Amino acid sequence: MSAVLALTALGGCSDDDKADKSPAVSGSAAPAESPATPSDEPTVEKGARSAPAVASDPFVAGPTGFGPYQVDETQADLVDAELVEGLADAAGCTTGTGSATYGAPKVFLAQGKLVLVKATSPDAKAGNGVGVGSTFADAQAKFPGGKLLSGPGGVQGWQVVQETNALLFEATGDKVTAVAGGLATSVEKNFTTGSGC
Repeated sequence: MSAVLALTALGGCSDDDKADKSPAVSGSAAPAESPATPSDEPTVEKGARSAPAVASDPFVAGPTGFGPYQVDETQADLVDAELVEGLADAAGCTTGTGSATYGAPKVFLAQGKLVLVKATSPDAKAGNGVGVGSTFADAQAKFPGGKLLSGPGGVQGWQVVQETNALLFEATGDKVTAVAGGLATSVEKNFTTGSGC
């Protein structure tokens, strides 16, 4: 057995000048500073957590949602984390109000999962700074390739679709008054009809 181990260890050695001079990489060698891996992090019971982790700026809006309100987040998780209240059902769509910590966004859920979140807080902005209070022209310029939508009462929307999700800037006059993110079909339907998921 020790002869096999010795041959295996020597098998990688070569005095051939044409041999690859790059250092050998071993899957078992650990870097000097290793980042934490999921197995290194403590686990927390689902009911014991207070809120989903959010980016350094909890008011960032995008096609998948706003702050901790992200597409496919479950209603149970949002309720457990005290991120939504006042839930009401209407024709297959559950609506509620998000936490005041995040500007009390309007939350829309279908089949127990978040499909759309609409934020009206002056802090609600996309990663590039366009959001509530920006000009509608600025939203269109910084998000080229979007689609102009019309909503009830003459409200305008600029919808930017990314895969199956969308980011929408809602404007009255030339000012963005709301930012919505979620499933593209839900974002467009809710904006153009004024209701539903």
